[in-house]
Amino acid sequence: MKKRVTSQIRIQAKAKVILEALLKLEHLKAWWGVDSCFIEPKDGGLYCLTWLKSIDGIKFISTGRIKLYNHRSHLHLEDMLYINSEKPILGPFTINFDVEESDNYATLTVIQNGFIKEGCELWDWYYQAVADGWPEALVSLKKYLEKAN
Repeated sequence: MKKRVTSQIRIQAKAKVILEALLKLEHLKAWWGVDSCFIEPKDGGLYCLTWLKSIDGIKFISTGRIKLYNHRSHLHLEDMLYINSEKPILGPFTINFDVEESDNYATLTVIQNGFIKEGCELWDWYYQAVADGWPEALVSLKKYLEKAN
């Protein structure tokens, strides 16, 4: 059985602004600590983020492909891989970012799916890291975007 992680948050920002914060390096650095990225914001485009880049290499990479992108409502990623310099490569999985805009705020829902080996220590570790990590990341995104307004 495939498990999934779902996280949701209300942000006082327009949907377009929220989605830009998932696509542009200046924003990704500010709220998520991303060091570098290569993102083609279009259906079929590449999506690659790196963290903790040094002369010794890159500690973490998350990479895949944009399945669907609409600057007003969603960014869906597929064939995502998680690369950690200290662990085997994990994937593929999907991450869907869906934004529903209201008058004074927007609700961002993140669904990460594809934790394929339940009961496997490595996959259980990754599932827990994602389950704990998305709520923290979304609070960071909210603080960043609401401070900018």
